[in-house]
Amino acid sequence: MIKLGNIFDNLNTKTVKSISATDIADVTNPIHISQADVEALERTILVNKSTYRLDGGPIPASQKIVEFTCDDSGATNAIVFTPNRGEVWSISAGSYASTGGTSRLFLFLKDNVNNLSMEIADESASSGQQNPLDPFNAPGFMLDENMSILATVSVTDSISSSVRLSCTRVR
Repeated sequence: MIKLGNIFDNLNTKTVKSISATDIADVTNPIHISQADVEALERTILVNKSTYRLDGGPIPASQKIVEFTCDDSGATNAIVFTPNRGEVWSISAGSYASTGGTSRLFLFLKDNVNNLSMEIADESASSGQQNPLDPFNAPGFMLDENMSILATVSVTDSISSSVRLSCTRVR
């Protein structure tokens, strides 16, 4: 339960490494940008600085590969990745693979607030291939809690298909 008052009172059981973006979002939500909250804002800056969330650079020990796999029935607009509340991730690379046949991947970026989406990849793969995804040949992109990456996979004769994305948390 979130207590009103000092941000440190709400986070004192956490370590620098264990504080999540959701923790910070929960305890800073009641803070207003006002003269009355200057002290609370300064404490928030200190916590964010201590947890590497201020400069937009990578947060140590946060890089991961997310994977979405589907079987021979394919998938339609399946969620591959959506950041948690308060998080921002940099997506820098991706690949697509098929096992036992061929399949086709359509990857979409979805704005969950305005319910809009746009296609960012259209790739085919044959059995045993692991193809890099074209949109990642250029510099990657950022994704926050309002956005999702979706996959639609059409299967010709594949046993399974998978997409992998390299993600680094920056906030």
